[in-house]
Amino acid sequence: MAQQHHFFAIVLPGLERIAARELKDLSAHDILIEYGGISFTGTMQLLHRVNIRSRVITRVLMRLRTFRSMTLEGLKYDLEKVAWHLFLNESSQLEVEVHTHRSRLNHSDEIAEFAKQTIERLLPKITKNKTKSGKKHIQTLHIRLDNNRGTLSLDTSGERLDRRGYRLESGKAPIRETLAAAILQWAQWQPEQTLLTPMCGSGTFAIEAAMMVTQRAPNLNHDFACLHWPSLKEKDFSKVVERCQQMVKDTKPLILASDINESAINITRNNAKRVQLDGLITTSIMDIHQLQKPETSNGGLLLLNPPYGMRIGEQQKTLSLWHDIGLRIREQFAEDETWKTVIVYPDGAHEKALNLKIKRRLQVMHGGNKVTILQA
Repeated sequence: MAQQHHFFAIVLPGLERIAARELKDLSAHDILIEYGGISFTGTMQLLHRVNIRSRVITRVLMRLRTFRSMTLEGLKYDLEKVAWHLFLNESSQLEVEVHTHRSRLNHSDEIAEFAKQTIERLLPKITKNKTKSGKKHIQTLHIRLDNNRGTLSLDTSGERLDRRGYRLESGKAPIRETLAAAILQWAQWQPEQTLLTPMCGSGTFAIEAAMMVTQRAPNLNHDFACLHWPSLKEKDFSKVVERCQQMVKDTKPLILASDINESAINITRNNAKRVQLDGLITTSIMDIHQLQKPETSNGGLLLLNPPYGMRIGEQQKTLSLWHDIGLRIREQFAEDETWKTVIVYPDGAHEKALNLKIKRRLQVMHGGNKVTILQA
């Protein structure tokens, strides 16, 4: 039986339940929701599956050890118990991030430096050698101390998983790819339904939807930190990649992306082209005041992330725009139960300007700010 490991998936606070459902679908075990993440267990193949296929998780950590050290000497003991040679070699650049809360060990910089020096002493041949190419791969150790209880975790993902690689161009105040995918899941959008994304900006909603409907793994080309571990079994990773490639569907969804700015439409097209999805998204230049419900038999989802006054302009001007958007939605969509409307908004003033009957809400921390997603 394959060895089981303990993992922790970091997500934007508010997306925990959505991520937990995703982990269940990916066959994770012992799923436990915490604030800002989910702990779970599984094999290394599961880890690869989650890193490659997850649409809403920011990064995945492997739990190495828990401890109750209250001194640096005690921390040293726990660091010495980890088989670092499984994760670090001469190509590794070790970085240490520390979070401490209500603990005797409370100087983050001192703890980080001590941990790094301790590990370097344990692996002198590795840490002092340089690769022939000189290229280093970052391996990040996370040390978390809360009420004198600690965990040592190693980042498996490397760069954040929301950085899919296709959005080399973006408009103003772009939404994270992981949040866009989570909103689509929360809205329960179905592939046979129309997706309407006016004010599309850089096209994140449309592209994430196209990846979902074709079952394309969002992180297939990601350079995961765990791929550079000496203990990596390439066969395990290759099997997951092969399965992901076999899952891709050839389908033609009705995804409509529009924006008043031609530059935004060009950005959307270019971003979609990078992941070979431009043929699945219909783009057009359109003022939001011209918004009309498409004639479709299966209904659909109207998904909006309008500009906020606090982000890119004067609030009074945007509140007037939101009033107009709400009026247009009431005229075109309110009486049709086959359509859902989902809007990302920052505060009560914008919701009041919309003047829509709200059915449910989802609150998420995004970029240090609380953002609410409304379904009308």
